[in-house]
Amino acid sequence: MIKSLKNQLVLALGLLVSVIGVVQGVSSYQLSKTGMNALLDMRLEQVAARLRDGLAESLPKNPARGTQDERDVVAVVWKPGQDVPFRTTEPSLHFPRDAQPGFSGAVVNGEQWRIFTRQEPTMTIQVAQRSSIRREITQEAATQTLWPIAVLLPLVWIAVALVVRRSLRQLNELGAEVQGIDMGHLQPLPTVGVPTEIAPFIHSINTMIERLATSIEKERKFIADAAHELRTPLTALQLQADNLAPHIYPGNQERFQELRQGIARSGKLIAQLLRLARADAPVNGAPLARVDLSDVVTGAVADVLPIALARGMDIGAEKMVTAHVRAVETDIGMAVKNLVSNAVRYTPDGGTIDLYMRRDGDMVWVDVIDDGPGIDETLLPRVFDRFFRANPDVEGSGLGLSIVKAIAARYGGDVTLKNRSDGKSGIVASIGFPVEEVTQNTPAAALNL
Repeated sequence: MIKSLKNQLVLALGLLVSVIGVVQGVSSYQLSKTGMNALLDMRLEQVAARLRDGLAESLPKNPARGTQDERDVVAVVWKPGQDVPFRTTEPSLHFPRDAQPGFSGAVVNGEQWRIFTRQEPTMTIQVAQRSSIRREITQEAATQTLWPIAVLLPLVWIAVALVVRRSLRQLNELGAEVQGIDMGHLQPLPTVGVPTEIAPFIHSINTMIERLATSIEKERKFIADAAHELRTPLTALQLQADNLAPHIYPGNQERFQELRQGIARSGKLIAQLLRLARADAPVNGAPLARVDLSDVVTGAVADVLPIALARGMDIGAEKMVTAHVRAVETDIGMAVKNLVSNAVRYTPDGGTIDLYMRRDGDMVWVDVIDDGPGIDETLLPRVFDRFFRANPDVEGSGLGLSIVKAIAARYGGDVTLKNRSDGKSGIVASIGFPVEEVTQNTPAAALNL
């Protein structure tokens, strides 16, 4: 079953045109044969008329037998009271003299003939032609009518494919726009110039986009409001815990510290929820700037450097390129820093984390490569889900990668996460953004921190 609408239309229209072409070809073939037979009959009549008008006397009296070309017509003139032809172009052929006036058929010397007989008071004229020669002539002429159809049918198939492709081009463009719709780009599809047949479909999609945008906005506002509301009591709890710290009995210090850590984790979770709400918010109205991505990478490495050094890690940006993106600088910094922080969190002490920048067409990418344990391949499709944690033993909220994904989508970029393929364990986390302007890759000095 052909699922492609384009292929279905091409096949249906092509078959329809082919059937019409075949019917037209058969009709033309038959009409051509009929017309050619009529022309050959007319030729016999014209020869008979010219013989009647005096040409009969010019025929040879005693022609040699078998000298006439078999494709020529044979003419026989009879005079009243004579048993042999008065004139003939082929003495070896004897047509029935008593044939009815007009056209008739007869077998002479084992061959089928088409005979035209004309009765005149002074003579009887017979003009004949071999039926096999007539069939050959008519078939040759009729076959010539099939060549245009044989040539045109493939061209028609190509034309149908081109016309259908051009007609569906707008659908393909709309499909590309629909494919680009995500939480950061919930723009309605254009309706200007849309064919009438698909206008209701486009209207339904736009209505769905509006509902989805409303629902997402409500969810974002709820998360932001809830996080804001929770910050106040958590801050109060933190202050109360700080005030109680000097008065806690030494035997309860361990439990008290666990309480304080729980409050701190809750505060971090609320901060992450606020960041996620900001990342999900549309770009409209936000002041965008020309951000040097290499500076962002350098800043991200510098932010986590104290933690990395404390754990004996080797972290550095090995390759840098000059590239700028149009975005809010804090968003880009947060996304890159989250990837680097994740690498630090999951890399064992003494491990290595390398950062690389690269250009790929109109995109600039930052690769963060660690030598940690990696992630089970079955879990990789879920790493960007909110609150999902691939390793529950490692402390975290499960929102870091979701924030990175939202920021990348917000600026038309992308983010990927995969296991290393160079024979070592670890993760390759890559985030890419559209380059604001085309610039040549300018390697910078390696940043070994």
